[in-house]
Amino acid sequence: MHVGSRDDETCDDYAKGVFLLNHGDKFYCPRCRKKGLIVKEHGFQEAGHGDAPFKEVRVEFNYDAVAKRFRDIAIVRDESIWGTGNKYILLSPLIKTEKRALKVAESILANLQRYSDILTEDSDIPRTTEYLITFDDELSEFSRKMKLLGKEWEKSTLVVQSGQDEVLLDN
Repeated sequence: MHVGSRDDETCDDYAKGVFLLNHGDKFYCPRCRKKGLIVKEHGFQEAGHGDAPFKEVRVEFNYDAVAKRFRDIAIVRDESIWGTGNKYILLSPLIKTEKRALKVAESILANLQRYSDILTEDSDIPRTTEYLITFDDELSEFSRKMKLLGKEWEKSTLVVQSGQDEVLLDN
C-alpha cells in the first residue's frame, strides 16, 4: 500500500491496500508512482512448550498502514487441554473483520491439533490442504501417497456418502 509522507495524501490510493500474489520486494503506487509498503502475511509458533499440543491461536488483523501496526487481535483457545500448551500467532493484513479472524484462528487451531507435525522450520503457515504427488516416484511410494490421499478424501466434508455413490459438493 502507498503510505508515504503526509504530502502524499493527495493521491487517491493513499493508504489503500492491494493484494499482491508472488510479488517481489518493491511496490509502486499505480497512480502517483511513489514507493509503497509491502506487508506480508506470516505466522509462527511462539517459543515454549516443546511437544505440548497447541492450545491457543492468535490472529492479529485489521492492519493500519499509516500507523504500521495491527489494530485488533482474535484469540481462540481449546480449554479442554489441561496445563500448558503451545501458541501459534498469525499476522494477516488480508483479514479485516473479527468474524473472519475468529474463523481463521479456529481453523488453524483445528489443523494444528489434527496434524501436529506440520510445522517445520521452513514453513511458517500450516497448509494442510496441499498434497505433492509426483509421477516420478517409485510405484510403491506413489501407491502409499495415493492411499494416504484417499483416506484424507474420505474424511473430507466435500464428499457426501449416499449409499454406494459419492457425490462431490459444490462450494
